[in-house]
Amino acid sequence: MMKKRIVSLGLAAMMTAGLFAGCGSNSGSQGNASTSDAKSNDIVTLKWVTIGSGMPDNYDSWVKKVNDYVGEKIGVNIDMEVVAWGDWDNRRNIIISTNEDYDIIFGNGNVYTSDTKLGAYYDITDLIDDNMPGLKELMPSDYWDAVAIDGKIYAVPTYKDSSLSNYAIWDKEIVDKYNLDIESMTDISSLTDTFKQIKSDTNDYPVYVKNDGLYYIFDTYDQLGAGCQALGVKYNDKDAKVCYTLEQDDIYSELETIHEWYQDGIINPDASTLSEGRVYNVWRVAQGWSTAAQTSWGPQMGKDVEVAKIGDTILSNDTVRGSINMISANTKYPEKCLQFLDLVNTDTTLRDMFYYGEEGVNFEYTDDNKVHKLNEDWTMAGYTQGTFFTVTQQDTDTVNQWDEVKELNENAVPSVLLGFTFDTSNVEDQLSNCTEVWLRYKSEVLTGVRDPKEAVPEIKEELMNAGFQDVLDEAQSQIDEFLANKQ
Repeated sequence: MMKKRIVSLGLAAMMTAGLFAGCGSNSGSQGNASTSDAKSNDIVTLKWVTIGSGMPDNYDSWVKKVNDYVGEKIGVNIDMEVVAWGDWDNRRNIIISTNEDYDIIFGNGNVYTSDTKLGAYYDITDLIDDNMPGLKELMPSDYWDAVAIDGKIYAVPTYKDSSLSNYAIWDKEIVDKYNLDIESMTDISSLTDTFKQIKSDTNDYPVYVKNDGLYYIFDTYDQLGAGCQALGVKYNDKDAKVCYTLEQDDIYSELETIHEWYQDGIINPDASTLSEGRVYNVWRVAQGWSTAAQTSWGPQMGKDVEVAKIGDTILSNDTVRGSINMISANTKYPEKCLQFLDLVNTDTTLRDMFYYGEEGVNFEYTDDNKVHKLNEDWTMAGYTQGTFFTVTQQDTDTVNQWDEVKELNENAVPSVLLGFTFDTSNVEDQLSNCTEVWLRYKSEVLTGVRDPKEAVPEIKEELMNAGFQDVLDEAQSQIDEFLANKQ
């Protein structure tokens, strides 16, 4: 492992010094790049590449107001590139692979690890304390741990619903009709009798799902960022045993129940082939928070709903890395980049500018200090920018859902693998083959079509033939080393 780290660091240093010719590239090491490269009274311009629905129509007038504000605050101007959703993967790949000019770029866990290995991003570990005091105070330290790779931090989390809480969402009419105590019905096996009764009474499907089925059953397993649900570590397993998740007692029993539901007509028979679900559901499970029943889930379904929390709120690398921003390894201004992101997260005036758009064009403030949206024309994606907890509430909000989300975050149970990043270099082919095996079975297993008694051993045999044991052994070895170094 030490040899790997030395090679990796050598590659990153070589690329930073010679190959990268991006925005403000320098001939020295990363440690030599700082705001001292510019005169203290100069305004520096930072390019931020992010995702959304393309560039806003009023970008020019909006960015002038933003730059007037942040220029006076921290000596920074910003130049945005908002890439359309469908173009994002290709555009981001080009930017990274050709060393195009940028200072800050949005990303997620899928690309964060691989790009960091290439030396694309700046090691900000030692710069955070001095340049991001606001976000340091706002965000629990565990969230910084979640973006660490080999003990170094290369990303700034957009602190929002950055932990995972699952909720069972029920049609309130059904809850009232059957006098259901839904708080006691969060275990999947506790639902069967009620669903059978509803099926008998309505001849509808109490569980209507599409081809990803009841995927939430895997959420209590840390997937190691490997992207294969068949591989994982139970989030609260202090021994951090890497396992074939489908044969674990909890998952296996849930798969048995799902298969029973399918056989009994509780699940729609075409579930495994559906790419879209339906609007109405008697019951479903979604990630979120309880007040989403009023702000999102109910309105979307056109019904009043009641919700019940399922299990712990869990914090993992994956939950945090779903929305992060990285600093280019070549920027001349790493401190300014961090100071700017700190301001975006903690200064409500600036946060509203990014979240809602241009005051007087896209929104206006009300007399009671809320936001009234004038239109739906703002095309930037709020979740990519910064925290939700400093955004001004809209005048249509009846509850402050972000207070609840913040409380969930602060009380989340950290995965035993928080801060661990699986280096898949030695088992890339095996992992890819195993993922393909699982994807061939996934829909039929998670919608109940296949009997787990037959499917689980069958899948395991194919996985083993594809190199699953190599993946298990490599992951366990790295995890054991990670945990030993934490002690």
